[in-house]
Amino acid sequence: MPKNAQTPAKSAPVKSPKLTVPQVIDYCKNELGITFNLMSEEKAKEFLQKNNFFFRLKQYCSTCTEKTKSGKYIGLDFGHLVELSTIDMFLRKILLKMTIDLEHYLKVKLVNDCQNNPVDDGYEVVEKFLEKYPKVRDDLGQFSRLSGYGGNSFEKYVDSPAVWNFVEMISFADFISFYSFYYEFMRTQCEYTSHLESVRRLRNACAHNVCLLTSFKSIPNFKLDVGTSIQLLNGNIGIGNGTISTCMKVPLLNDFAVMLSVYTRLISSPVIKEKTFQEIKDFFDGRMIYRRHYFENNSGIKNAYQFARKVLDFYSGK
Repeated sequence: MPKNAQTPAKSAPVKSPKLTVPQVIDYCKNELGITFNLMSEEKAKEFLQKNNFFFRLKQYCSTCTEKTKSGKYIGLDFGHLVELSTIDMFLRKILLKMTIDLEHYLKVKLVNDCQNNPVDDGYEVVEKFLEKYPKVRDDLGQFSRLSGYGGNSFEKYVDSPAVWNFVEMISFADFISFYSFYYEFMRTQCEYTSHLESVRRLRNACAHNVCLLTSFKSIPNFKLDVGTSIQLLNGNIGIGNGTISTCMKVPLLNDFAVMLSVYTRLISSPVIKEKTFQEIKDFFDGRMIYRRHYFENNSGIKNAYQFARKVLDFYSGK
């Protein structure tokens, strides 16, 4: 840029107006073209006052339908948004429980591998990891001070943590990094390391209450999990290979399939595994499709459900 050239002025941020619940209803009708046939305006007002807020509900709009050139949604009812938000809530609860199970069993595996390795003293690998990621060491001190549930019991380990206490003192993201680092450092293979990004992404989305069912469109440049894709393509799961490849380009569907794949192999308790798979199957076959007639004409939602249900059958049968 020439010396005398001026930096272009930044445009003012677009701020949406603050609306009361009745104004939100009017906005839905007049600006977005949303109808109130499946749920009355009065019921919608009550829902917005007691159960949810519109910014979250609006995230499901593109899942349900397309827009006209004037910016109004085609065939979208407020009831569609409420139903998707309700399904999403129950789904997040189940998936969070499953990913927390995975976090625990990943730690169990790592600690056991450390304890059973005669060349691993449990300290050197942690020290090398902290040298590579010094910010994690800073976070250890904060953890020992801020944790209100037994945090003081970790203070004595901050200066020289071992694998078995270190894994309890770090965030899940740092644990995933350490997990991969550990097996690279020990020059041993672990079948789970290539799948952990998907598990982390799904776990964090559920833990932070992120809306999951906001898009079922495949993303061409999305880095799908190759190992899980090959399992499904070779698994004769009742879906064509083209559909599998397309669905695995949808981040949520990819991460769901990967999580089930890892869960099947990692969870060592038959009781936990059986009860959890039965719970999620009951949800898929019950509450999830309770109002399936709402989405009879939505191929994106129907295809996503069919793929996820087939994948669930495939992995729960292992």
